Amino acid sequence: MSLDIISEVWDALREHIDLSERNDAADTLVNFLIDNNYEIEDIKDTFKDKDITKALKGYAEQHFQEEEYEESDEDLDEWD
Repeated sequence: MSLDIISEVWDALREHIDLSERNDAADTLVNFLIDNNYEIEDIKDTFKDKDITKALKGYAEQHFQEEEYEESDEDLDEWD
């Protein structure tokens, strides 16, 4: 399915999602898209929505922090 169609569906449904639940819904959508091999940059370019943008930033921060942490663990093992 194309990101354009998914973006249109999000736009149509987001107003029906309670405001207190919208961030969680955006996080779920972003995780789903990334798990299905959509690129962060493509999602960012297609979705012009603050909730999706915020979810993308959160995903990127978490993902890159985990990579840095894993690398530092490997570096420590090399010194043992």
